[in-house]
Amino acid sequence: MGVKLGHNIKVMVVDDTVVYRKIMKDVVSSLANIEVVASAPNGDIALKKIPLNKPDLILLDVEMPVMDGLETLQAIRRDYPEIGVIMVSGINERQAAITMKALSSGAIDFVAKPSGSNMAENIEFLKQSLNPIVSVFQSKRYSQLRSLGESSTQEKKSTFQQRTVAPITEAVAIKTYSRAAELPRKIDILAIGVSTGGPNALAKFIPLLPENLNIPIVLVQHMPPMFTKSLADHLNSKSRLAVVEASNRDILENNKVYIAPGGKHMILEKENNVVYLKMDDSPPVNSCKPSVDKLFESIPHIYKGNILSVIMTGMGADGLNGVKTLKRAGCYSITQTADSCVVYGMPRVVVEAGVSDEAVDLDDLASRVTEIIKKNGLIDIGRKKVEK
Repeated sequence: MGVKLGHNIKVMVVDDTVVYRKIMKDVVSSLANIEVVASAPNGDIALKKIPLNKPDLILLDVEMPVMDGLETLQAIRRDYPEIGVIMVSGINERQAAITMKALSSGAIDFVAKPSGSNMAENIEFLKQSLNPIVSVFQSKRYSQLRSLGESSTQEKKSTFQQRTVAPITEAVAIKTYSRAAELPRKIDILAIGVSTGGPNALAKFIPLLPENLNIPIVLVQHMPPMFTKSLADHLNSKSRLAVVEASNRDILENNKVYIAPGGKHMILEKENNVVYLKMDDSPPVNSCKPSVDKLFESIPHIYKGNILSVIMTGMGADGLNGVKTLKRAGCYSITQTADSCVVYGMPRVVVEAGVSDEAVDLDDLASRVTEIIKKNGLIDIGRKKVEK
């Protein structure tokens, strides 16, 4: 069902409103190497069109009559696992919650429908949101097809179906070195930065952390307003630690995860020996709001060097300057490995700048973080290190 090497990625647009189908088709058609092959007003019709139009990627509205986005996604994952799905969600609490379920059910990512009244700005917003996700999908798909070209026809089908359910990952070679930086004597706070692919990655990380870490955890996930609250609720329902969307003047508590709210920067401040969170409405940093850099750069003056940082899957370079600031204070820096990232962007720049002490696979991340926080023991067996 895939495209041939060098051919366009074939896209189906599914939305219950004529206007939005038109907007999404125009936006997608403006992207390089993309061909819109079909559209549908609901999931039921979309499923009937798949065998005829053979899309590689589906942009799927969350809320629709007859068959909604979540039901449709589950049917696609069951019957057509090779097709990528990007959810398209309105910015309200109900749709944000459904989107979180969709991401955990196999959607590769989501974009939020713009709520402004300026049509040109809305279209540009959708282009900026979709382009990097589609580009990563294209890169992965072409890589898969190159691999498949070396197989027989029967092997090709089997390998394709097996590979396409794996994370979309940019292939990057990781060099090794023999010795990591020294760990701080103790860890007083865990700081996490993550973006594209983050909700699913966090769902494989945060719920596996023990309830007695005895430190606070602060986290920036690049997301619009509403979605960070749904992400926090989703993680909280699965985790032994309490997970909340942070609010202004929240006092940091041990064994609690604070997620920066979408549309606000989150920074740490201290007053009368009490550490609290401040929500900052200053301009975006690295085109991000919340920004990992803003959070990380606020931490050292309070916690000195007793800090563990983790940079996970995501596009761009947000977090790099923050990690540099933390490293100057003596922080221990972990990055997620390339092979376990949806997008090896944010971890990659930290590695290339020489400020990652250790690269850890997503499946091992919770156990390694717990080991460092509770034992402060540097065990090298099976660890991937990154060259400084």
